[in-house]
Amino acid sequence: MDEARDSLARVAEEVRGCPRCRLAESRTHAVPGHGAADAPLLLVGEAPGAKEDATGLPFQGAAGRFLDGVLADLGVARERLFITSVNKCRPPRNRVPRTDERAACRGYLDRQLLLIGPRVVLAMGTTAALALHPDATRLSRLVDLRGLPVPLGPERVLMVSNHPAAAMRFPAQRQPFVEDLAAACQLAGLMA
Repeated sequence: MDEARDSLARVAEEVRGCPRCRLAESRTHAVPGHGAADAPLLLVGEAPGAKEDATGLPFQGAAGRFLDGVLADLGVARERLFITSVNKCRPPRNRVPRTDERAACRGYLDRQLLLIGPRVVLAMGTTAALALHPDATRLSRLVDLRGLPVPLGPERVLMVSNHPAAAMRFPAQRQPFVEDLAAACQLAGLMA
């Protein structure tokens, strides 16, 4: 890929027509991600769900409404972020994406990181943490990674939190998610 001519629009076009794994066979819409091309904060989830597959946009279901509510409470507009996922197509019955499916999409996520150039990346959930955190395979639990910004280059840090769906469903995960999202927004310069 000619990096000088690559763009988020080109990545999105490639994602929408991608045949790289079995998930392309059952999708309605691939979900490349959405948001500001120069977002200082990139939110990364696991994979699209039913609402996302129907619309082609990330975080449109109950977890998306929960995320939007937390962002509103923090005074941060969703339009100032870029939101994507490790996998760009919905796995059947929302199962966890398989290793080969994650590998098939990895190049798209890497290109998005390069093109957007966010200061902060928030991996939301175990799948995103395993995909992005350099030491994730050595750690036994997602909670071990929370609150520890990890350099992803000279001007970028990775933070890890729970997935919004888990924070919405399980009260014990709600406040930690809110705190992590607030910290990520603050590090990204989106909050005073």
